[in-house]
Amino acid sequence: MKKKFTRREALAGSFLITGASALGEVHAGSVTPAQTEGPFYPDMDNDLTQVQGAKKKPAGKFIYVHGAVYDKEGKPVERAVVEIWQTDNKGIYNHAGDPRHPERDVNFQFFGRCVTNEKGQYSFKTIKPAAYGASENWQRPPHIHYKVYRRGFEDLTTQLYFAGDPLNEKDGIYKKLPKKDRASVTVQFKPANQIDSDLARAIADGFGQKKGLEKETFVGKFDIVINAVA
Repeated sequence: MKKKFTRREALAGSFLITGASALGEVHAGSVTPAQTEGPFYPDMDNDLTQVQGAKKKPAGKFIYVHGAVYDKEGKPVERAVVEIWQTDNKGIYNHAGDPRHPERDVNFQFFGRCVTNEKGQYSFKTIKPAAYGASENWQRPPHIHYKVYRRGFEDLTTQLYFAGDPLNEKDGIYKKLPKKDRASVTVQFKPANQIDSDLARAIADGFGQKKGLEKETFVGKFDIVINAVA
């Protein structure tokens, strides 16, 4: 039996038929024309201390964190994307869900991204984040959130903690880690003038700082191991 179409169905069908000519026909094998990118999200780089349009530097202690991404065999992973996000010097996130969001440091970038080189290396310039109250009876220690991803590997989300901070051992998230694994996410930061001079120069060069690292800054190394997809 031949189906009878309603007036609405018939009109819809006629639109589909004429729509190609009205809106432009699509031909098999033709390539969609390229257009300019946009809008752009500003400041998605590895220097969180410089914000486009900002007139001041962010408040807080400047730090550099560097390291390398490896696979489980110890081979460096090139072109891995390393992302970090953290609070400012007052313990505020750049997130609308943070009740203190209007008080955030507008001169701080909050989020950074870096792609590893052929040796698996990455680096960030940022500030030391502040502790903050996660709840009435829970004070989170200073930490930096990390996400690492690369095709052929499992995504890794983790956190970097600062060695010697008394809040580490009281933190529920940190304490969930087996003791044998805590050292791998706990980083000792040293004054910039106390690290190897060649390393200091390499980090400074990466940020275009001809005068080297500032003496009042601190440097920490955080190496990361990720799992290959089975």
